Amino acid sequence: MFLESFRHLIEIEALKKQNQQNADVIASENKRISDLEERRKKSQTQNENFKIDEKNLKLTDSQNQIEDLQGRLTKLTAQLAMATTLPQETAFKNQIQTIQNEIEKLEKTYFENLEKSEKILNTIKENNDFFAGSLATLDDIKNEVAKTVAGEEVIIANRTKRIDALMDLCHPSMKSLYLDMEKRFKPKSCVAYLIDKKCSACHMATDATLKSTLEEGRGLECCPNCSRLLIPETAKIY
Repeated sequence: MFLESFRHLIEIEALKKQNQQNADVIASENKRISDLEERRKKSQTQNENFKIDEKNLKLTDSQNQIEDLQGRLTKLTAQLAMATTLPQETAFKNQIQTIQNEIEKLEKTYFENLEKSEKILNTIKENNDFFAGSLATLDDIKNEVAKTVAGEEVIIANRTKRIDALMDLCHPSMKSLYLDMEKRFKPKSCVAYLIDKKCSACHMATDATLKSTLEEGRGLECCPNCSRLLIPETAKIY
């Protein structure tokens, strides 16, 4: 009674696997778009952070501090030249040395930060160039993906029609059971083959009566362990 339906179910499962392969192609194609869009978004986010980092280097503030100290150094040097006593000369020299040390420290930090700033600005420029240049690439990819996806969807639609037709040919009891189990097992397959009295999905052994019932097409059986709908392996060759 169920042997013909078993054969239909075998073909249905094969067609669904093929449809899944096409669906995977569609997902892969769409990922090409999402990956590039994500890279574009990431480049802009990075630039926003880089701009903050570059601003925090405070190069202008450092330049102003150095210029102020150099101005003070010039005045102290002039005052040193006019010193009339040894204590005055010593005091000016100490102040000059202190300011020179501060200038040296500030200049070292300034040039280190200047190098960092140049690297940051170069990276910002590269990101901006990528963002601008990738727009045309994104459009091209979207066009390619649209064509590929459209073709895959046509193939899936045609197979789905065949699947629906086969489902209508199945015994009503099997169709009802299969559709119910398909929802419970999704995205995994809800069917398994009975091979040498074992379920092909979980490898649980069954008894001879169950095997005989299936192979003769007298009833529907589910695996006692994983609950999948069992198909006799012999149905493949009928």
